[in-house]
This record gives sequence, C-alpha cells and structure tokens, in this order.
Amino acid sequence: MRIISISIATTLLLALGSAAPTKPAPAGGNSGRLPGLDKIKHVVYFMQENRAFDMYYGTMAGVRGFQDPNIGIQDNGLNLLYQPDSKSPDKKNGTSYLLPFHFEGNRAGCTPGGSNMWTPNHQAWNGGKYNNWPDGNAPASMGYLTRDQIPFHYALAESFTICDMYFQSVIGSTDPNRVVWMSGTNQGPPNNYILEDNTEWISLGWDTYPQNLTQANVTWQVFQDKDNFDDNSLAWFAYWRNIKDGPEKQKGVGFVGLQDFYDRAGNGTLPQFSIIVGPTELSEHPSNTPQAGAWLQAQVVNAVMHSPKWNETALFINYDESGGYFDHVVPPTPPKELWVKDIFNHQMAPNGLGPRVPMVVISPWTRGGHVFSEVSDHTSTLRFMEEWVGKSASGNYLAPAGLVDDWHRKTTSNLVNVFDFDNPDYSIPELPKTTMPTKNSFGNWDPTGKNKKETYDEKRGFDILNDPEMCEKLSDPKSKPPYGNQTYPTVEKGSKLIRGELTEGRALAMVAHTGALMKTTSGGEKIELQKLSKRATSEFGQSDLFHLEPVGALNEYMIRSLAHPEKCLNVWGSEPLIGECKGTSWVFEYHANGAHHHVRHKGTDLYLGANDAAKIHLSKAKQTSHFKIYSVTY
Repeated sequence: MRIISISIATTLLLALGSAAPTKPAPAGGNSGRLPGLDKIKHVVYFMQENRAFDMYYGTMAGVRGFQDPNIGIQDNGLNLLYQPDSKSPDKKNGTSYLLPFHFEGNRAGCTPGGSNMWTPNHQAWNGGKYNNWPDGNAPASMGYLTRDQIPFHYALAESFTICDMYFQSVIGSTDPNRVVWMSGTNQGPPNNYILEDNTEWISLGWDTYPQNLTQANVTWQVFQDKDNFDDNSLAWFAYWRNIKDGPEKQKGVGFVGLQDFYDRAGNGTLPQFSIIVGPTELSEHPSNTPQAGAWLQAQVVNAVMHSPKWNETALFINYDESGGYFDHVVPPTPPKELWVKDIFNHQMAPNGLGPRVPMVVISPWTRGGHVFSEVSDHTSTLRFMEEWVGKSASGNYLAPAGLVDDWHRKTTSNLVNVFDFDNPDYSIPELPKTTMPTKNSFGNWDPTGKNKKETYDEKRGFDILNDPEMCEKLSDPKSKPPYGNQTYPTVEKGSKLIRGELTEGRALAMVAHTGALMKTTSGGEKIELQKLSKRATSEFGQSDLFHLEPVGALNEYMIRSLAHPEKCLNVWGSEPLIGECKGTSWVFEYHANGAHHHVRHKGTDLYLGANDAAKIHLSKAKQTSHFKIYSVTY
C-alpha cells in the first residue's frame, strides 16, 4: 500500500449499487429524523490522504490555528508550538526547540513530513504531553503550507464550512483510520484483533456500515478506479472478500469508476449514499502534491454543484490521518480502562483520538465561509448517517452504527449542527481553476511526467510508480528546519461565523441579535455595545474579543476578556459586568437553524442579551436574546 517511514489531553472536549432506489429511503420520515435532515436526499463521502489541520490551515483566518489562545503550556513554560528538539541550537527557557516552519519553494507540495505510523505518533503524543514531535516523530513533522500554495483548498473552505475540531480516530496510519470510517471501530473478530497499522492479510471479521445501509434499503455505491491506492477499506473485511460476485459485491468492492460518479451526478441519478476513493497520485498523500489533489477535489465538487440534485446534496471531504505532520491541539483521550494493548511494545496505550485533520462540508446549507467547532472524528460521519437515515416508529435507528462505542458518542459530534437548514444558499461559488495532472502512456495518472522506468502491474491494473511527483524535478531545495533563524508563525487576520456547540481555542466576537458587538471599554472598566454598521466583521480588534476557559460541565465556560485577561464577564445582582473571574461561568446553547447561541449565566439561569437601547442585560426569556459568535484571528 503506502509506507511512510503539554498539558494532559482534556477529556472535556469532552456505505451504492444501481442508481435506482429499491425502496425509498431514508424511511424514517420527518418524525424519525432530526429537523431539516429530510431536505438532504444524497450524501457523498470523499476521503483524501495524510494531511494535518495545522499543516494546511494553521495560518487561516478565523479558525483554531497557530494563534490559539488556549494552546497547551508545557512544564518548561513554553506553549506547544515550541516543540523540544534535541537537534536544534535554538533555546528558550533552557529548552532546545523547533517551531512550525513554512515549507517554501516550488517543491513545497512534495515535501513529506514525519511518519504516520502508530509508534512515532504515540511517541509524539508522549503520554498526553504532546511535546515530542521532532524527536519522537521527525523534525519535518513541523512543516506547514499557506493560502498561496493551496488556493483551491482555502477557497473551498471559505465558500462553505470548515471543521476545525475534526480528529483522526486512531493515533496511527491509514488502514485503522479508514476501517473506523467504514465500520466505527478498529477492533473485533477474529480474536478481538486490534488493527493498529497497515496490516491487510487478516480478514477483519466485524460488520461494516454499508451492510447496515443495504438492510435499511438505502441505495449506495463505492466509486473507485482500478488505481484506488488500495484505499477502499471494505476490501480488508472478510464479508466483502467472501461474498459471492453480484450486485452487492459490486457496490462495495467493484470498480465503478469516478467517471460514473461524474455522469450520475450530471444526470441526477446518484444513489442516496456515495463513497469516493481516489487514485494514488491524486490522493494528496506525500509526496503526491496538494495541487493534484485539488484538481480531483474540483472534479468532485463541480459534479455535485452542477448536478440537478445540488439543492438536496451534501458532500463531506475529509482526510484519513495527519501523515506525520504536527498539529497543536491535544486530542481528547479516553480513560485508561479503554486503552488497548500496543502490539509493538506490549504496553497499554490510547487507541485515539489522533491529531486533527481537515474536513469541509459542501452543501447549500453550509455556504458562507463558516467554521464548525464541535469535537468530531471519523465515527461522527457514521453517526451523521444514523441520524440522516432516521429511526423507526419504535425509535430505533434504521441503519445503526452499532460499533461506535459510548465514549465516542459522549465525546464527539454527529455533525448535524454543521447545517443551517433555515437559511440555504443554492448559489454556486466561483472557485479557483485547477490544472489537470498528467497521465502516462498507459493512460494512468502520473503527475511526475514521464517515468524513468515504466512498469505495469497486470494484477492491480496500474503502473508501479518509480518516481516521486514531478515537483521533485524542479529546482528549489526542499525545506528543512530553519535552525538558527526561526520565526513564530503568523496568521491571517479575519473571522468566521461559528456553527455548532462552542469549544475553546479561539478568540471570539459576540454580536447580539440587534447587530451590536459586545466589547470591553479601552480601559477594561466595563462592557458596552457597539453598532457594526460601519465596521466589517473582518476588522475585529483585541478589545472586541473574548476567549473561553472550560469549567465544570460540557459547554460551560468562563468568558475572559482578551485585552484584559485578568477580567471575565460576570454578574453583579442581575447586571452583567466585566469583573473578577472567580466563581463565574456561562453556558452556551446552540441553535442550528439560524446558527446562533443563547448565553446563559450558570448562577442565575438568566440569559445574556441586548436591547434596542444598546444596553446589555440579563433576561429570563432566551427567545429575544441571542448572539452570532465569530471565531477571530487578529
């Protein structure tokens, strides 16, 4: 297949045969599904390869990136961007360190990071301290790209909704993560086997989610060419290996190609659920370039957007794992009683969650450049399908993701809140043009140009690629750690409206339903409201911003002033004010239809609001007081 060679993690973060349906489904009807989901008639899942969130989007405006106000602090007093590196001559607080560094030049796209395998990534995790990336994995782990290098990716995210708290499920490589994506777990028969690496000779004995879709009469299809990078995880399961050839097997492991997907999208005959598996060189797996992957993404996105069924389709594009690239957010970790035996050192270790990976949701109900902030992982995509297919009259899921355990269900999102069904935007954004990658003499993808030695594998049906990407042949040297000349990464200025339940890790601007911004006065003496009529939301300043510190239960936080960090939003009697932080907490209640939050003071159960007289107040009635909350970088 493919070979690539802090603070303790908080637990508070805390499957398509014929296109014609055999029976209309989802069968749950409006009463069996969460509100709005009946508007989606077609779901498309497309998973790419091996990129961490920070590697692509650490500098993007309005996401939880390198400007994270809640970044973990190490025992040496340095934040987690200052990763200890024994090879570095640069020292701070007595520690040799390596900061995230920019991959530069015309070979940046084919510059690999570290290893994506179980052991190096657990070494980087380092018992939850998350401070062993250069030494435990590789210094190259710390590289990242910026907007000018991946313009299509940025434009797509800013035309729709990006998820900045989406984690890979397993602290390991491709196979276990793709297995979770298609089944809900990487553990089961035979003999309670745990898939921790890219071992494929064992026929996995547990069921996959597409089997449940068939039982629920949901039409579905895997779309893949013969060159699929061996990324269709259904092929690793005993059920799909042993099932007799026929329509069902063709749905799961047959080679119904990507052109079939484009054609069916174009004539409005996609099945209800589509899974796309891309070719090797277009997968974005290092050293395959993001530019080649962007072209493939553009084909899929354009096929969906220009389909006659665009108004009822949702496309999810995510990545299986981080590829050995650094991400600064410490993943949620299950309690030790849920850890598994490490097959490499025979010690107990967490199975997941692993580093954040990108995900963008493309649909009419996610237009507008928003950010989805709920903790999610690959099991979340199955739980979304549960909700979308719906429930029976008795309240049971028609297509349950029964292998998703309780810890994941309590910790991660079902993704439903990413949509605002009351405010669709059916327009089609203009995205940057992408260049079609080259093909070789066999007609197979080969962005390397002409291979020095072309060989054809008759069994697998595609060329064995002997050369790396054509960017390897360009002139610039590959970026190496800039020891002796390091700079702290800078981020873009801007904001994105938050969708979903709030999580920490971002500066927040709170805009009341009246259109006024809640902010502190310049001296931090009080809070006030300021009309935004003459100010764009991209111009939020430090005095306009707050950040959250989790306290107590889920969604309960202190709201701390960014400009005056010793002060928090508090209450005196029944009046909101800016004051001491001790003993105060607020609960954020999200409403997806309208994408706004109600903010409730925990001690009084009163709701924060604003009136037409531009005064902040507390009220028992939440219906009249809500806030649009923006994630801001400045």
